[in-house]
Amino acid sequence: MIAQIVKRDGRIVDFNEEKIADAVEKAFNASGAMQDRKIADNIAHKVTVKIEEIGSDATPTVEGVQDIVEETLMEEGFIQTSKAYILYRAERER
Repeated sequence: MIAQIVKRDGRIVDFNEEKIADAVEKAFNASGAMQDRKIADNIAHKVTVKIEEIGSDATPTVEGVQDIVEETLMEEGFIQTSKAYILYRAERER
């Protein structure tokens, strides 16, 4: 189970799968692919499972998690949403 995550500024905070779902939901809205919140929750859960499968002893980083979100959106066929997420991510990095 993932307990913590490393933020961009180096802080270590508690991992929260819901934050992934929130970001995915925002990407759905931005892409015009309005999906049910359950879809965003499902994608967030798949991302969490992938992180756990990687099984590294290191604490995951926000950037690493975002890479997996992009990958998962594409695998699930949400190409436009993935593009919106990439733009959202770039904006957040600034």
